[in-house]
Amino acid sequence: MSLNDRLHAFPAAFVTRASHESRGGIAGSHFESMNVSSAQFRRHGILCVDDDVIGTTARAKLLRDYGYSVHVYHSPFAVLRCDLSLFDLAILDFNMPGLNGRELLLRMRALGARFPMVLLTGCLDALSHDDRVLFARCIDKSMPVARLLGMIAEFFDPDQVPDYGP
Repeated sequence: MSLNDRLHAFPAAFVTRASHESRGGIAGSHFESMNVSSAQFRRHGILCVDDDVIGTTARAKLLRDYGYSVHVYHSPFAVLRCDLSLFDLAILDFNMPGLNGRELLLRMRALGARFPMVLLTGCLDALSHDDRVLFARCIDKSMPVARLLGMIAEFFDPDQVPDYGP
């Protein structure tokens, strides 16, 4: 069953900041609401790859608080040995030891990964256009977390027409 088929299998509902905060989320978030069911939320697998252990752990906790299934890897080489069919979205860092985000994306595509891959990096301005165009979206780590959450919600919104390609 394709991601699109799975998304259309659930009724729409609203998830609000208030419900997130009642589950121990971060108060003051600008991420107000989106049209996604809680059943959809729990089913989406997100792969996070970053050698920054503290930042990735915090990001994974936040995404789990929003109901996503999150798998964290701190080594890009370990990702190449995992079951990529578990994921609906990847969030990749660019500067990692041994294999950068661009090289990881290309190897994952060669292994059959067809889900969107987002670049989340601390040095977005330093990346070339050729590196940026490979990713479905590019976000700087200094951006508010609401931007990342909103972008993730867009990828999983069944009414959105995908504007990324494998």
